[in-house]
Amino acid sequence: MATATATRQEGIFLPGLARAFESIDVSGDLATLQFAQACEAILPVFDKLGPVFAYAKSELITKRDSLEQAAARLPTLTALVAADKKAGTVTTKNSCSRNLHRLMSSISFISELLRNLSSDSACTLHTAAANAYNGTMAPMHNFFVRTAVKTSMYTLPTRAGFLESIGETEASARVHSAKFIPASTLVIRKAEALFGGTSMPKSDTTWTG
Repeated sequence: MATATATRQEGIFLPGLARAFESIDVSGDLATLQFAQACEAILPVFDKLGPVFAYAKSELITKRDSLEQAAARLPTLTALVAADKKAGTVTTKNSCSRNLHRLMSSISFISELLRNLSSDSACTLHTAAANAYNGTMAPMHNFFVRTAVKTSMYTLPTRAGFLESIGETEASARVHSAKFIPASTLVIRKAEALFGGTSMPKSDTTWTG
């Protein structure tokens, strides 16, 4: 019994996810390091969403790391995007700005996934994830990636199985989601403003590019 309890407690990450984004100061320029560190908190959920999303996690780690490494010379996201604009590399693959944009998309995906689950107790994980993906990450993906992701949706666990795997109940998930969703939305809106007038290209790789 003690082992089962410990495992369940270790699986809980939504409280940390909520704290990570609530702690980001949105009163001024967003801090690059703080944003990168908050992104680390979203990564565990991708392990629970099938092999395609698990592969995406490794890609997202690389993108997050690039921001963390750039933080010393580009301490704010404003400075980071401005530097790429000056260099003409905002949309260039693996530039910090493009990596930032992809991370924003992933944060929005998790936010929408949790929003969908919280707003309708009858919503399956498949429906919640599919709708969240279509509105966030799909526009950045090419046909082949979208097809792979949509096919993988059929291997998702049940809603109850997913919540159990992250150490949450229906009630606790709603509480933590209600903190994370508005906090992450504020951060994403502020970051999106940095890309005004910029059209990001679709992925040209087998995953996120």
